[in-house]
Amino acid sequence: MNRLPASPLLRFSPFLLLLAACCASADVSAQAGKPFWVGELDANHDGRISQQEAAAVPAVAKGFANVDANKDGAITMSEIKGMWRAQIMNQAGASVQGRMAAYAKSDKNNDGKLTEAEAKAGGMQFVVANFKAFDANKDGSISKDEMQKGSVAVAQQMVAARGQRMQALFQKADANKDGKLSQAEFTATFPKFAPSFAFFDENRDGAVEPAEFALPPNF
Repeated sequence: MNRLPASPLLRFSPFLLLLAACCASADVSAQAGKPFWVGELDANHDGRISQQEAAAVPAVAKGFANVDANKDGAITMSEIKGMWRAQIMNQAGASVQGRMAAYAKSDKNNDGKLTEAEAKAGGMQFVVANFKAFDANKDGSISKDEMQKGSVAVAQQMVAARGQRMQALFQKADANKDGKLSQAEFTATFPKFAPSFAFFDENRDGAVEPAEFALPPNF
């Protein structure tokens, strides 16, 4: 089983983690009482957020250079999606690290074999509920290797589920089943993001294609 790749967000400062959350949210307030998501900063609807446009939200302005991966002086949807992917990978990686830390604490006799009773006593409810799946060799206990591999598998499923959810949302929105979302289809299904259509339509062909489509992790 392949190991989960190290997440780029593991190198991010606490400030950039906050910025990632800001960019991910459809409900963060740029100003008191005003719903906000980062695409709204594209005031001239050219599909790019300039430094001047980013200045409207201090968190985005301060982290602008870090989000602008290609250093062209603008933030694009591709760069925001890269941030979202890193955020999801960070969450998946953290779930593996957290489960391994819980394993170390729950294995009270330090024999490298976690019994179901130890897992239960350690509050590892997910492991208890899926004990047989983690116990790959069916010897009645979970080794560190089995815990690592099982935790990575769960994290990979978490990442895969994100992709499947985006695919399902896209297919649902594609009313005429032509493999792309017109502005009308996009607006009808995702009204919160409708003002940012140009931000999503990066190739400027008047439609959002599967490769261009993604929504915030918390959507």
